[in-house]
Amino acid sequence: MDFLQKIVLVWQKVNLVQRALLAAVLIASAIIGFLLIHWARQPDMRMLYQELSPSEASQITERISEQDIPYQLRDGGTTIYVPRKNVYQLRLDLAKDGLPVGDQAGYKLFDDEKIGVSPFVQNVNLKRALQDELAKSIQMIDGVAHVRVHIVSPEERLFSSEAGQTSASVVLQLKPGHRLSASNIAAITHMVSGSVKGLTSEHVTVVDSQGRLLSGEADTALATGAGTVHDYKEKVEQGLVKKAEDLLTAVLGPGRATVRVSAIVDMNSVSTITESYSPGDRVATKEEITKNSEEPAAGGQQAANGSSKKDSTIVSEYEVGKTVKQHTTLPGEVRSLSVAAFVDLSDPDPNATGPGGQPALIMQVEEVEEIIRTALGLKTSDSLKVVHARFHQPTAEPVEEEPSKWPAYLALARQLSLGIMALCALLVLRIFSRARNKAVAVEAQQLTEGGPGGAMLPPGASTAEPILLRRQITHALRNNPEQVREMFLSWIEEKE
Repeated sequence: MDFLQKIVLVWQKVNLVQRALLAAVLIASAIIGFLLIHWARQPDMRMLYQELSPSEASQITERISEQDIPYQLRDGGTTIYVPRKNVYQLRLDLAKDGLPVGDQAGYKLFDDEKIGVSPFVQNVNLKRALQDELAKSIQMIDGVAHVRVHIVSPEERLFSSEAGQTSASVVLQLKPGHRLSASNIAAITHMVSGSVKGLTSEHVTVVDSQGRLLSGEADTALATGAGTVHDYKEKVEQGLVKKAEDLLTAVLGPGRATVRVSAIVDMNSVSTITESYSPGDRVATKEEITKNSEEPAAGGQQAANGSSKKDSTIVSEYEVGKTVKQHTTLPGEVRSLSVAAFVDLSDPDPNATGPGGQPALIMQVEEVEEIIRTALGLKTSDSLKVVHARFHQPTAEPVEEEPSKWPAYLALARQLSLGIMALCALLVLRIFSRARNKAVAVEAQQLTEGGPGGAMLPPGASTAEPILLRRQITHALRNNPEQVREMFLSWIEEKE
């Protein structure tokens, strides 16, 4: 009760400005305390699942609500956040119930199959299960977010010898910033064709979510690795473009370099046979020798020309050594290249300036030309043009769901709460100390001037310091205790 009386006494002694300031401090302290308590009671939310379909998200949130666990939906309802301490237990409990199921059920379709299903329904379910299993396998490839597979099988007829051709279509939804190469498309094509009976890679069509044909019956060459002249030329140009853009992106950053390459490719196949002879390297292959002989004249008579002679003849055949060389030039040799590039070399810091007050550049255009020429192996006869230009940065698309500002307010309250509480405590302490000193001074004045025994204290006691005032009160209690007691009793009667 004494404490409340002191508070009332202090409140009566302060002026109007101090009362308003004290009330404002108390209200601010109450609001800050409420915010701190609310922030302290907020659980640490962690991600449970992401990229969920609406049906799966509704099933999972229903199970979470049954356990009285708070949760939050983000990213348009596709991501669920729960308190950190409940993440792993919830995943185990939901996995026990078969959640999340996913859009591709696969062979789980046959877990709840009823008895007496017709063969037609069984075939349809088998095809659906195979499509879902293929989609799950393709989604394991890096960069693929979602896949749909459609398989068309010919109808088997009993009295028909002609069998139709099985075909398949694959729709890919890629993650932002990812791009599948020709080898990835070929892998997907051959995986689908190898998983379906009677399906060949020529009859598999692969399309992305933007409607671009990646491979199909019309461009079998892209899926099998061999193509026409135009396909090969495009592959060469795309490979060189990727090499140059990746090198510039590592330095300038994403979206600040665009390179285009035009290649002249020689697709002629030339086979050259060269024969060279060496006259000094002779080898005898055939030799004929005819010898001369003397024969005596007829009748044994010797005459001047009493004998006849025959000459010897040597006939030799030689074969000169020769060297045969065969040189075959395969198609696909790059004759010349023409390269054009737009690069944004401006410094990310808008306040940075270069020599002469010009805008600062990360590097010079000549350095970029030398880098591209070296990376692509350009010859002196090849054409190269690099232009520095500031790229247009598209504005961000408006977000459908505006984020809540409440977390920002909580963060601000966290930073300012301690300082405000300290200032409020100091201010309240100062107000109370001033009011207490004033109340003590008033009591001392009443003790010296008013009531019976008012002359117990010296005249200057009203303006004395607190220590001197205490000494005077102590002196009065020692010398005139009865008068002090009567004075306090009279004060209490007046208050009542």
